[in-house]
Amino acid sequence: MITRLTSMRPPLHKALQELLENSHSHSHTALRLPRFRSASNSARPSLSPRLTPTIFAPATGRAKSAISILRVSGPDSVKVWYQMTRPPRQSKLGKVDKKDKGKGRESRLEEPKPRVATLRRIVHPTTGEVLDEGIVLYFPAESSLTAQPTLELHTHGSPALMSLLLSVLPSLSASFRIAEPGEFTRLAFEAGKMDLTEVEGIRDLVEADTEAQRKLAARQAGGHMKVAYDKMRTTIIEASSLLEALIDFGEDQGIDPAVYSQAKGKVTNLRTQIIKQLENGRRGEIIRSGVQVAIIGPPNAGKSSLFNWFAQREAAIVTSTPGTTRDVVELSLNFNGFPIIIADTAGLRVTGDEVEAIGVGRAREKARGADLKLFILPLDDPSALNDPSLLDSIDSDTLIVLNKSDSTTSANSSATVDFEDRLREKLDEKGVNWIGSRGNKGAEFLKLSVKNGDGLDGLTAEVTRLLRERYDLSDDMEDTPLITHARHRHHLEDCLRSLEAFLEMDEDLDLVDAAEELRYASLSLGRVTGVVDVEEILGEIFRGFCIGK
Repeated sequence: MITRLTSMRPPLHKALQELLENSHSHSHTALRLPRFRSASNSARPSLSPRLTPTIFAPATGRAKSAISILRVSGPDSVKVWYQMTRPPRQSKLGKVDKKDKGKGRESRLEEPKPRVATLRRIVHPTTGEVLDEGIVLYFPAESSLTAQPTLELHTHGSPALMSLLLSVLPSLSASFRIAEPGEFTRLAFEAGKMDLTEVEGIRDLVEADTEAQRKLAARQAGGHMKVAYDKMRTTIIEASSLLEALIDFGEDQGIDPAVYSQAKGKVTNLRTQIIKQLENGRRGEIIRSGVQVAIIGPPNAGKSSLFNWFAQREAAIVTSTPGTTRDVVELSLNFNGFPIIIADTAGLRVTGDEVEAIGVGRAREKARGADLKLFILPLDDPSALNDPSLLDSIDSDTLIVLNKSDSTTSANSSATVDFEDRLREKLDEKGVNWIGSRGNKGAEFLKLSVKNGDGLDGLTAEVTRLLRERYDLSDDMEDTPLITHARHRHHLEDCLRSLEAFLEMDEDLDLVDAAEELRYASLSLGRVTGVVDVEEILGEIFRGFCIGK
């Protein structure tokens, strides 16, 4: 099943790791609102030193819907219950008194029941006008993810109603203000309710377009990564404790010098684990941002027709004139639960046309950076194999597809066999290993006809098999979670360098320096989960959230 995605979030690239180097940062452009700054230079609205803000924002979209949710969190959130809600119409309790009407006073109403969905009328705080009837949920600070009293209004999904509610909330108290992007989640992080990897997991879960992305994000949001990194950091701390004991007490207190070997053994095992994690082919990062699939081959091989088949619409121009496609055309798709970014490219050939030559260069560049290549060859044109440089882009990530099996020439079985023999001979001469070559899984060559649909089911099955083989999460062990963000890789590489520096040291000469290297390694891992100071990167992470999250 192929589903076209209306949008695919842009990858964060290496912005988060660069922030730690005080480099220029990549700006997530989904929301243009003030970023968080340190407490000494806050971008938040100034309040009285005694006035803690009560923040509010829609937790659902602004479009028309069955239900809308307005979230309020802060010391004064309960004011919404007293000043803006009343019992439902069938109840005889809590009628608005005339003396209270229009004055914004709190009526003598029952207190909200914690963690109980309660049907209430939503009223205007100053006029007493009934605005809607909906569900109210109240969470005391000890039961709230933000560690502050939190209240939610579940109303009918009218954009006009939501706009009105947002406009009247500030009248309840001077402490009320609109939340910044991700501020609810940031409060949870600052309260210790979740670590930085869980925060990123929640953001990725909200933005997940495919089942693979959802599964990966859900694991991270559920603490899968936190548990693994905490365990790794504990190993470093244990090794550091052994070294510190040796430094502080040594032989005078009967500390066995063999404890250094114990520490070294722990670090050696951890080093192996981190190397395994770093050498996983960037599976997590690829799943999160999308698998890059490039359709390449000579002109008139049917590349654009195949691209349109994937897109299930006329996304690329198709003509019988060679060289019609002169640039890279990309489309984001949900391909059987996997996110792919598929690209149609210019036909590979030597050309004197300046514009087409630029397109060919871009096609080769796209092929070099692709995670999977579909190399299309036309069965009705054996002369395509005469170009000695044509097959240079084929490698172990390439699936060779023989198109136009419906043509008069290719319908002749002997002609098809001759074509395959020539192709196999040329690939053997170059020493090329491709998907389907001898010893590999799958068909050696996939034969199909985009024109009449023959063989396309086989192509779907093979591409799905390859995606599952490379990016399925079933073998993601708990002690080696997938790296999902560039900053995780950056900090793990820093940690690995410190661990290797420790292992190379002479215990008789560099004991204090060895302990220092372990301290650096522990700090690097701590920056992944946020247990050490990471203020510099918080703004970038939380700015990628929607306002009400």
